[in-house]
Amino acid sequence: MLDTPLSLITDVLLPNIRALEAKRLRNLGMSQSKIASTLGVTQPAVKQYLDIQDRFYLEKLYDLGLTDDEINNILDMLTDVLLSGDIKNVMDFFTSVGLSYLSKLRFCTFHRKLNPKIPQDCSICENLYREDEEEEMNVALSMIQNEIISPLIPEVLSNIAYARKNPKSLDDIIAVAGRITKIRNIPTPASKPMWGASKHLGNILLYVSRKYPEIRSVMNIKYDEKVKKCMDELKMKYAIVGPHDYATDEIIETAVSMVFRPCLDAVVHLGGKGVEPNTYIFGKKPVDVVKKVLNIATKYSSLS
Repeated sequence: MLDTPLSLITDVLLPNIRALEAKRLRNLGMSQSKIASTLGVTQPAVKQYLDIQDRFYLEKLYDLGLTDDEINNILDMLTDVLLSGDIKNVMDFFTSVGLSYLSKLRFCTFHRKLNPKIPQDCSICENLYREDEEEEMNVALSMIQNEIISPLIPEVLSNIAYARKNPKSLDDIIAVAGRITKIRNIPTPASKPMWGASKHLGNILLYVSRKYPEIRSVMNIKYDEKVKKCMDELKMKYAIVGPHDYATDEIIETAVSMVFRPCLDAVVHLGGKGVEPNTYIFGKKPVDVVKKVLNIATKYSSLS
C-alpha cells in the first residue's frame, strides 16, 4: 500500500478544521460567500459545513488524537491569522501546526488503524518539522495588525520577542527593529523581525528562558486600570512590581525577570519618574502571546 503520513494533514486534519472554522467565521457574522473566499472553497461547500453538526467534525479530530483544548487553540489562532488577510501566513501557520503534530508522533495510533502494516517502531515523522522562528514571528505579527490592539500600544511603543531554544545572547532573540507603532490606527511593525533587535525584551527573555526554558516569547503593552480589570475578568495570572524612582531599563528588566514564574501570564511594571507603566505578556511562542493580547484587547474594547 502506497501511503504517506502527510495525508493525515490533507485528508483528516485540514478538512475538519476547515469546517469548524467556517462555523466560527459564521458566528462572527461573516456571509457564506465571504467565508468561501476566506477559506478557499465554494459557497455550496460552506453551506454543507454549516448544516452538519459540530460533533461530526470533532469526532474525526478526536480519533486523530487531538483534545478539545488543542482543537480550540488551533481554531482560535487560525481565526486571527485568517482575519489578518495574509494568505502566506495562513499557509505557514497551518502547515507548521500539521507538521508539528506529526513530528510529535501524535497521529501514529490513528495512522496504524488505517494501515495495520505500519511497524510499531516507525518514527519517520520525527524529523518532518523544524522550528522556524522567523516564520512564527511573521505569523504572530500578522495577527497583531488588528485595530482592536491599537489602544494597548504604549507611548514607548510595543515589541514582541522570541528566543531560540537555550539562548546564549541577544543574537539568539528575534524582535522587531524599531518596535511596533500605529499607522492609521493599525499596529504596524516598523521593520521585519531581526535577530538581536530588542535589547530590553531580549534581556528579559534571556533571564526568563534560561530559568524556565519553555517560556520563549514576550510582548509589552500598556498598563492602566482597564488593562488590570481585563486581566482580572479573563482570570489571567499576573504579578506587579514597582514603581521605582529611577526606573532604568536595567532596573525594569531585573525586576520583571526576578518576579516571573511559569504560572504567570504577565508581569506589570508600574514604571517610575518619567517612565510609563507596562504590562509584559509571556508565553511559550509568539502566537500564544498574541492570543493573550487579543483576548485583553477584545475585553478592553468592551469596557466603558
